[in-house]
Amino acid sequence: MSYRLEPMAEPHRKQVVDLYNHYVETSFAAYPETSAPYALFDRFLAITRGYPALVATSERTGEVVGFAFLHPYHPATSFNRTAEITYFLSPAHTRQGLGTLFLQSLEEAARPLGVDCLLANVSSRNEASLEFHRKQGFVECGRFREIGRKRGEDFDIVWFQKRL
Repeated sequence: MSYRLEPMAEPHRKQVVDLYNHYVETSFAAYPETSAPYALFDRFLAITRGYPALVATSERTGEVVGFAFLHPYHPATSFNRTAEITYFLSPAHTRQGLGTLFLQSLEEAARPLGVDCLLANVSSRNEASLEFHRKQGFVECGRFREIGRKRGEDFDIVWFQKRL
């Protein structure tokens, strides 16, 4: 499958939020219990200001098949070297190299910003994401046990760290 990465921008609003809401409604990958309004896209743009935010489009169809971004881990300048990573891929495009493509692109973009540490938080009920992060060189560095509950089921938040 061929993908084109481009900066996340206003024309992507509906497809990005719809993809996010797919995971809200069907899994533990997105934490809310109810779908987000399209205004969530404004929040994504705001928290990523100064950091890379990307969408992947299918070269065949032009549709958005994933999005990924970095954002500050913490507002204190003493944490400027650390960013948190977020990505969501269309289910039909998982295990096709897109997650790796996003990660590599964000890592390359992070270095000139002075970011040398990436953090990811993942639901303990998201086995595919847990496996992906381990395979990509992230190391589990913390776990908050049973702090989330979605659809009546408890879950942990697993924190991963990767030094660049």
